[in-house]
Amino acid sequence: MAILFAKTKQGTVEGKPGWNRAISVFKGIPFAAPPTGQNRWRAPQPPAGWRGIRKCFDYGPIPYQNYEKTEHDVLVSGIETFHHPIEEDCLYLNIWTPAETPESGLPVAIYIHGGGFHMDYAFQNKHDGEGFAKRGCVFVTISYRLGAFGFLAHPQLEKEGRGAGNYGLLDQIAAVTWVRENIRAFGGNPDCITVIGFSGGAASVEYLCASPLTKGLFQRAVMQSGGGFRPVFSSWAVSRSAAVSLGESYFRYMNIKTVEEGRRLSADEILKGFIGLNQIPLFEKEEIGVDGVNYFRFTPCIDGYVLPESPIEVFLAGRHEDIDYLVGEAAGEGYRTLVADVAWCRNQNRLGRKPSYEYYFKRVPPGAAVAFHSCEQEYMFQTLLKSSQWNYEGTDYDISNDMADYLANFVKTGDPNGDGLAAWTPYTSENPKAMQFESKREMTEIALDAHEEELVGKLLHNQILFGLSNHS
Repeated sequence: MAILFAKTKQGTVEGKPGWNRAISVFKGIPFAAPPTGQNRWRAPQPPAGWRGIRKCFDYGPIPYQNYEKTEHDVLVSGIETFHHPIEEDCLYLNIWTPAETPESGLPVAIYIHGGGFHMDYAFQNKHDGEGFAKRGCVFVTISYRLGAFGFLAHPQLEKEGRGAGNYGLLDQIAAVTWVRENIRAFGGNPDCITVIGFSGGAASVEYLCASPLTKGLFQRAVMQSGGGFRPVFSSWAVSRSAAVSLGESYFRYMNIKTVEEGRRLSADEILKGFIGLNQIPLFEKEEIGVDGVNYFRFTPCIDGYVLPESPIEVFLAGRHEDIDYLVGEAAGEGYRTLVADVAWCRNQNRLGRKPSYEYYFKRVPPGAAVAFHSCEQEYMFQTLLKSSQWNYEGTDYDISNDMADYLANFVKTGDPNGDGLAAWTPYTSENPKAMQFESKREMTEIALDAHEEELVGKLLHNQILFGLSNHS
């Protein structure tokens, strides 16, 4: 039987058996103090300890995000309606472990959810950890502050301390640090940690790889549908000046004169102000002194501390650690995503670093029109049955088994290959191929047209402007 009790630095926690009785699940473990009151817009503080045994049977609250919250804690996103506590006190993580003893020394995967830094949460069914943990890995999902709670920059905040505008990234770093310090109690190996991110979570993984604050915290990185040299979406941090301008605009709109005034507002007021500002027509935003942007979104920024410089400059100069990388995307996301991942792989080759493994997901879920953004998550984490919105077929389950095996192998060794799997070679200049997931699993050459090759060249020469728009 897997571990049901674990002694952390804060105190002992108790978990429950999963649906698979060989897996134990620990939900809602605090890795930092509540970021409320005077802790709002501050770096995460250490969690308080406790006496006795803390029963970790329920997930922690969903972070406040860019959707309306009803009085009954119902999140209405336009995609789903979800009943669960939604609170500013959101810094919790969840652990699935197959380990029978603390001495098991199993590899560890930490998953960072996506959502463009303003939505989603750590325990969606599509990245439930049970199917992955049964492959001999400890699986962790983490929460972090979103939107105005996690990424507000302002001159007054800068005077208080470093990290202004990147509180959400500091939350992620605090979570990874907590895991490294405590995961032995759950049978994990703190020296074998892989960070995995999807979409905005993939961007987060890249930021962590570029930050000097994370040296030695993890050994491998996986970036799903949001990694690579990406000049679009939310994959690159905005400049400090853009972040500060957004923060000042928000204060003006909310009629907040001081940070302390902002900290006295309720979380609902902070959220409603953010949502309300986004609903103002562009020309009216300009009239009230809000920067002329179509969408008012808080994202990470180049703050001089968490991110001392643009991540693109870090990677081009090779100032990131030489660890194992795996990148990939779904075919329906468009050529920009493919170009971004190819550029990443070529840059690793150019630097003489370990070559990255690349995948290309082409399987169209039965009933869907394309292999859309995010569709590979259910396959990779083997959660087709838990998040089923499509009429999956036998082929889908075969693909899922293989993808989960590849990922588990990568988490364990830095190499996705294993018995019974089609050989997956890393992307190199001599072998520019990716593992294609469709009806078959096979290596396929990544052929770019002239326009795409031109874009890759510009990316590798830093000729495309990254992250300097207000909505990066």
